[in-house]
Amino acid sequence: MKDFIQITENLAKIVGELENQRKQVGQFLKEVNSLTNLTLTNEILEDKIIIPVQKANLNNIKIAGIDGGLVKKSFHGLDVMLVRAIGVIFQYENNKLSSTNYYPDSIPSPEPKTVFDPFNDLEFEINSNIDRQLKEITTAKETIELHEPDILFLDGSIIPQYIGQYTFVPRGSLLYANYQRLIDAYKQLFETVKKKKTILAGVTEDSRGTRFCEVLNSLFITHFNPHITPSTRIALLKSKDSNLLTYALSYGERSFVFPYSSNPKKHTVLKEFQDRDKVLVFYLKTADLDRPLRVELFADKGAVDKANFVSSALLSLAGHSSYGMPSVLIEADQRAKLQEKDLEMFYYDIINKAGNLASLMEQRRNQRPF
Repeated sequence: MKDFIQITENLAKIVGELENQRKQVGQFLKEVNSLTNLTLTNEILEDKIIIPVQKANLNNIKIAGIDGGLVKKSFHGLDVMLVRAIGVIFQYENNKLSSTNYYPDSIPSPEPKTVFDPFNDLEFEINSNIDRQLKEITTAKETIELHEPDILFLDGSIIPQYIGQYTFVPRGSLLYANYQRLIDAYKQLFETVKKKKTILAGVTEDSRGTRFCEVLNSLFITHFNPHITPSTRIALLKSKDSNLLTYALSYGERSFVFPYSSNPKKHTVLKEFQDRDKVLVFYLKTADLDRPLRVELFADKGAVDKANFVSSALLSLAGHSSYGMPSVLIEADQRAKLQEKDLEMFYYDIINKAGNLASLMEQRRNQRPF
């Protein structure tokens, strides 16, 4: 017990020291921001680290949000899942919400899926994420085509996530085929965005990204090297972007815009796209008592102008002091989410029609008598 207490005390001390280092870096960024103009490069697209943002005047503007829901379960001989996605479209006039539309419906029916392929647990997890993202991206494309919003927000990234390690799966495998279907869906979405003039952005609620810290580290070398202490470099190496920027950004401020990857041609996922250089990122603090949001942006041109427009809209759409997500995505999330009871209804419907077959038996881990 004494060893346990000692370990936790040491851990608390390490965490506290590292957090204090992050606070110092955040304060340093605030202090140098007004005194220094950055040199523009392929990595640095603006001349300030921190940029103030004003709320948008939401007049005659249409903003859409896309989110999806997924529930899944593995049985003895097959896997089952339910998936759905919804587009929520808010129309604003004179800074007020004037109308709301939904695509394909206000509460879409979930799409049932059965998977007979002999995936292991990890492959099933990846395949499920592919199906969910495919549904969301297809819904996003169709929402743009039918409603032509000025901005469309995805809940999460604007490129495929959680599947990068499977780009090298043998081309004959079903998992690889599904992955390619997803890549094709994203390509179609990007083309639709360019044709319809909709701005595509993604908002990540809980980002684990470190790209800003990576860019900041190189920026310190070129601009502030004499003033950088070893503890500052340690803080950058051991920090997530949103953790560090919690101390650097105040409400209504964003970071500069920077590329998603330092080498898009070799990035595991971006290399699949011709528009790989057009995927950009920034962080924005939309609530006093919440952490900054990670915002991804597809910008074929006018990247900074689009970042300013999207930032202003997000600031206007976030109405809670301790939760910074935009209202249009909150609405989409509430309508897209699925529950275990939805999957149980699907499962028992199969049982009733097919009989109590071996393939439909529960896994032993869910049937333990103790």
